[in-house]
Amino acid sequence: MGARPDHLTLLDLVRGHARDRGDHAAVVVVPEAGERRTLTYAELDARAAALAADLVARHEPGDRALVLYSATESFVVALVGCFAAGLVPVPSPLPGGQAYQRERVRGMLADCDAAAVLVDPTAAAETQEWARPLRRADGRPVAVTVLDAATATATSTTDAVAAPTRHDHRPAPQDAAFLQYTSGSTSRPKGVVVTHANVLHHHDAFTTALGLTPDDVFCSWLPGYHDFGLVGMLLVPLGLGATAVMVSSTSFLKRPVRWLSAMTQTRATVTASPNFGYDQCTRRVRDDQLADLDLSRLRWALNGAEPVDAAVLEAFTRRFEPVGFRGSAHGPGYGLAEATLTATYPDRSRPLVVTVDDAALRDGRLVVLDEESGLSAVPGEQVVPVAPDAGPQDAAADAGAGLGTARTGTRLVCCGVPHGVELRLVDERGETVPDGTVGEVWLRGGAVASGYWGASGAEATAETFGATAADGTGPWLRTGDLGALHDGQLVVTGRIKELLLVAGRNLYPYDLERELRALHAGAEGRPGAVFEAEGLPGALCAVQEFRPTPGARESGGDELDDAVRRMASHLASVSGAAVHDVVLVRPGQVPRTTSGKIQRGRARDLLGRGDLAELHSLRASRGRARTDHAGTRP
Repeated sequence: MGARPDHLTLLDLVRGHARDRGDHAAVVVVPEAGERRTLTYAELDARAAALAADLVARHEPGDRALVLYSATESFVVALVGCFAAGLVPVPSPLPGGQAYQRERVRGMLADCDAAAVLVDPTAAAETQEWARPLRRADGRPVAVTVLDAATATATSTTDAVAAPTRHDHRPAPQDAAFLQYTSGSTSRPKGVVVTHANVLHHHDAFTTALGLTPDDVFCSWLPGYHDFGLVGMLLVPLGLGATAVMVSSTSFLKRPVRWLSAMTQTRATVTASPNFGYDQCTRRVRDDQLADLDLSRLRWALNGAEPVDAAVLEAFTRRFEPVGFRGSAHGPGYGLAEATLTATYPDRSRPLVVTVDDAALRDGRLVVLDEESGLSAVPGEQVVPVAPDAGPQDAAADAGAGLGTARTGTRLVCCGVPHGVELRLVDERGETVPDGTVGEVWLRGGAVASGYWGASGAEATAETFGATAADGTGPWLRTGDLGALHDGQLVVTGRIKELLLVAGRNLYPYDLERELRALHAGAEGRPGAVFEAEGLPGALCAVQEFRPTPGARESGGDELDDAVRRMASHLASVSGAAVHDVVLVRPGQVPRTTSGKIQRGRARDLLGRGDLAELHSLRASRGRARTDHAGTRP
């Protein structure tokens, strides 16, 4: 394929597909109940143009529009309609029923000074009630536009300032395509300004790295307000002229088999999910449901947005091989909203999993003890003997260990190689570190966004997007993520802000959380958070979701007491730290982002305020274990 003209945008590509293959399915919606619905490229173009005409009559070019997500055609029409009108869409979850959910959406709206809110009819009434008191920075009310994609109609709470007319806006590549608010796993969410040029640069890297074509069918439950769902599972297929299949995240969380059923029904070839989505399928899809599944056409099962666990990939493969799933389809990658989405992509010619020496990793070195191209090894921690003919890479780690001794290793999933971006790993001085040494991931290239939105994001933009390396090159995007290179692949080890420093050693909370989950069946497969105790440097706290066996609490909490003491003892043993609190909480209490990442800082705040529904705890401040039979807040 020849080089694409620099002036083109995703909107041009969608319009081209409407002209050249208008009858091809652009979007397929799989509802919880009822028949699947299809929106062709010709229909998408026509309905987006109609919406654009209405938006132009009410708003100015460059105005921001909050697009509330629902897994329907309306969300897609709203996005493309905003592109066509010159508005900047801001994908967002619905305000929801919880105060913190409503506050988050209200904060996004205020931060970007949105002029409009676009919503599907299914959530129109509650959205209009929520938005009624909201005002823009200049005091004008925020318009709520209800978009019914099925009838191609839009109604608004504000009057038009001009008669709606056909509007053939052509955004420039440097114009903002959308604002992507970050998930806020370690900080307050910020609006990333993603330009039309960023979108197409990322699109070309994504499709080339994975070998995608217009014949591919993408299917995911990921919400469209998250970058993985928006860019990877919606904008990429729309740019290709392929088909995007939408399954609601609520439907998936209720019954994970619905995602797999949708892939079966639509003959999906590409899917994506954070690690926990694959884990949910393995644990919750029943044997009798397997007979109706066929995953043999799936070429890529992409995995990102949270740490990828080799044991989860293996378990998913074992569970669904009988219905055609191939382990080679697993595609772990690394990315972030500030780079539009993906920076590194899976490479099937290189190892998928490496076992690394624990002690060396704590010292900031990636000493590889074993490599796996497949997923056949036993999951979990391994004890790996040091071979007498260990190569030069292991020489430093072996010094003083003695030949034939053993050391423990942890299996880490490789996140692939960079495409479309330049990647460096650097130390605190901005010096590039050697392969096998842990450093901060820095990126630059056409997919890296221009910065954060507005004056409120100016300082963060300079700090995050304006880094200069020790060799004078720049600007670089400082990701805040830690990793090392092995065989050209990125192995992510954690985040700088979440790294735990105990007695001069670096500890990764994810590794500690994984070990605690493995100590008791009641914690298996459930999220937990390990973090530094407030005001006590070097002391650790753990909050772990736990489901007791029936009757455990009524019988005096022996099971809970045993679990909490084992966790406290193990955490102290493996970390060498003082353990301040270990708290078991009800399922659903550990806070996570929309993509499933643990919000450890928020967990610490909730624990400090007493806002967690505790089952049982062991607290250093009390010197004893405590069972909360009544629970606190449900």
